[in-house]
Amino acid sequence: MELKKNPVKEKIRNGQTVFGIYIGVASPTMVELAGYAGFDFVRIDASHNAYDITAIVGMIRAAEASGVTPMVRLDNDPHLIANVLEAGAMGLFIPDVSSPEKARSVVDAVHFAPMGDRGTYAASRITRYGAISSGDYAKWSNEELLVGIQIESREAADNLEKTLAVDGIDMIGSGRGDLANALGLTGQKNHPDVLALEEKIFAAARQRGKCVSVNLDPTAPDFAQTVAAWKTKAQVITLGHDLTLIRRNFADAIKTARQG
Repeated sequence: MELKKNPVKEKIRNGQTVFGIYIGVASPTMVELAGYAGFDFVRIDASHNAYDITAIVGMIRAAEASGVTPMVRLDNDPHLIANVLEAGAMGLFIPDVSSPEKARSVVDAVHFAPMGDRGTYAASRITRYGAISSGDYAKWSNEELLVGIQIESREAADNLEKTLAVDGIDMIGSGRGDLANALGLTGQKNHPDVLALEEKIFAAARQRGKCVSVNLDPTAPDFAQTVAAWKTKAQVITLGHDLTLIRRNFADAIKTARQG
């Protein structure tokens, strides 16, 4: 019995752009819909939504059933990181990593020795409850997990070069909302100063050979042009959040109905 290569990481290695969506609704059905729609990955957003590990496991199962790669955004908690990876997540996105020490702690929590300091568990779901040996899983995990961090503060931007020097981080993402807040521009995530800082972050990441993750709004009037431009600059693109898309579609539907 073997674990398959991470499809998302494989596409990135081959120079392709991958597309995903944030999942905020704690529902396997929502994940399945994303899979059947053709997304490359879902980013289950446990950082901003009230998920427990049982819900995450169900959503990972739904991802596997519908052919979409399960990724999770969650806070830098070693215990929770281990739980999610043992459940079958194939990538993580950790917010608010503001220093090389915090980046190192992410690597230690995610990777096994010699890359990190993660503990082993012989009967995890990802090892088919022990059918795959701990050694084989550790090797696969260190090679195939996609590990991303978000740069979201002045401190993070100031420490960026040192943070990027930490081995074991594959992907850099910004958090425009939090960057705006850090610059005293709360609520203005598309302000020129925010976008300039984001581009500085991404340019440094590219120089270090890290892939870039950006989040775009698929309901924006200029979405087609925006995504076309970003496909030349980012390897990982999320197309918004399920909650936002559902809310806007609900609002549009009832507005149209009442006006008819």
